[in-house]
Amino acid sequence: MRRIVSFPLKRWADAPRIVAGVIFVNLVIFVNAGYCLNLDKMKAAYLDCEYKAAISEGEKILLTSVNRGGFEELYYYLGLSYLKDSNYVRAADMFGRVIAEFKDSKFAGQAKLALGDTYFMQGEFEKAEALYDELMGPQDTKLKPAALYRLSRVAMKKGDSAKSNQYLEKLKNDYPFCLEAKLDKEVSAVTNKAAPESAPLDIPSGTIYSVQVGFFSSKENALNFTDELTQKNFPAYAEKDIVGGKESYRVKVGKLKTRQEAQDLEKKLSQAGYPTKVCP
Repeated sequence: MRRIVSFPLKRWADAPRIVAGVIFVNLVIFVNAGYCLNLDKMKAAYLDCEYKAAISEGEKILLTSVNRGGFEELYYYLGLSYLKDSNYVRAADMFGRVIAEFKDSKFAGQAKLALGDTYFMQGEFEKAEALYDELMGPQDTKLKPAALYRLSRVAMKKGDSAKSNQYLEKLKNDYPFCLEAKLDKEVSAVTNKAAPESAPLDIPSGTIYSVQVGFFSSKENALNFTDELTQKNFPAYAEKDIVGGKESYRVKVGKLKTRQEAQDLEKKLSQAGYPTKVCP
């Protein structure tokens, strides 16, 4: 004999409400998580040197997102954008959050390097040196060449040229093919030609202007393009960046004090057939 199982009428009446509630909760979680992690628009603005637009987009995400997944990357790119916009207080706050809240994140070391740059640009060389030194610890990290190069710049700023040269020698001996070693070689060559205005001698202390003419995922391609521009008497150099946890390279020309100088240089590069973008 077949057994008939019955359910209370109230339970059936509540079912649509329960299902709708579950769908709503999952939808809210999905939307918030997706928006929090979607930093494409912010990154695109940053790569185009539109730092104020990147800041605006990043702050909007920061204010509207509930799910904290991906916040370490958001803080990091906000910090970089504020750093480029010369808002050092806000930049330091963003990098500090990454270091304090996401110690095991792949962005923690990058944030430490960038926080050191923030201190350097404010003339707080002792604080910058301490952070760069931390990156020279026993752990294996791709950031050591960048830290060594910056330590040499700090030593030079503090008037210790002997120590600066020691850092550079270690950089060339331990990492002969890294971008920083190549950069130092080019800097020395430009310095010997008495062209200090355009040479990337230091991490800049204040707002500077340059013209970006290329962006590469390959270091080799970036350096080859830099050589091409240099041979045409354009003071070009490559800047390493970290995008999505991967190394990338901007090729820029000039380090100028005014936007007008950069715009004049942009016209020359454009006339030579290069795509251009004026950056601070």
